[in-house]
Amino acid sequence: MPDDALHISMVPRVTELQNLSRRVEEYGDAVGLPEPTVFVINLALDELITNTVMHGFNGVGDPHIDINLRIDGDSLLLRVRDNGARFDPTADTNPDLDSALEDRRIGGLGLHLVKSFANRVHYEYVDGENCLTLEHHLPRTSE
Repeated sequence: MPDDALHISMVPRVTELQNLSRRVEEYGDAVGLPEPTVFVINLALDELITNTVMHGFNGVGDPHIDINLRIDGDSLLLRVRDNGARFDPTADTNPDLDSALEDRRIGGLGLHLVKSFANRVHYEYVDGENCLTLEHHLPRTSE
């Protein structure tokens, strides 16, 4: 694995999340990412992949998910690409945070957190695949 990038192609199963989390932690250790950043990336991956596996692959013959994590200057870029059903998480997926709990619709809070933790979120649908990129600014290190 290059020092600044992690590439994973995974079988879309929720049972693969533990292995994915371990690989992200190893990558974080190798490149010196702060623990809170690694935690947020794993939280985002858990939410995104769980949603995709549970809702995105009905009728898809050869489902796949590709994950790329790399440092670009002072940012960490996470790209998740899948061939599941078209879904734009940057569309109006914000949950109702103002109503009483018993009046709120179920769902949407996980995506809200994923988007809230990122400094920039970009979605596009390219060649029949969802491509979501999350940018997280890295803290400056004093040298």
